[in-house]
Amino acid sequence: MIIKVKSFAAFRNILGKERIVEIADGANVGELLNALSKSRAQLHPLLFGELGLREDVNIFVKGKNIESLQGLSTRLEDNDEVALFPAAIGG
Repeated sequence: MIIKVKSFAAFRNILGKERIVEIADGANVGELLNALSKSRAQLHPLLFGELGLREDVNIFVKGKNIESLQGLSTRLEDNDEVALFPAAIGG
């Protein structure tokens, strides 16, 4: 299946603004992130820490934060749009 990945800030520096990724049918967000990390090794430490997905990473599928879905287990569908954002910090 085809997934459109939109990247922002530091993620954009590594992946570019928008990337089309082909991934196995029935894949989830975690599998997508692992595939992206394999193609761009410098991405992995920005996404994952010792305990899994870093707290300062926001991932949206079809405009919904995966925290309100099934987290990294959120299933993807063909032509889904996934957005990667670093957390906004400051005041």
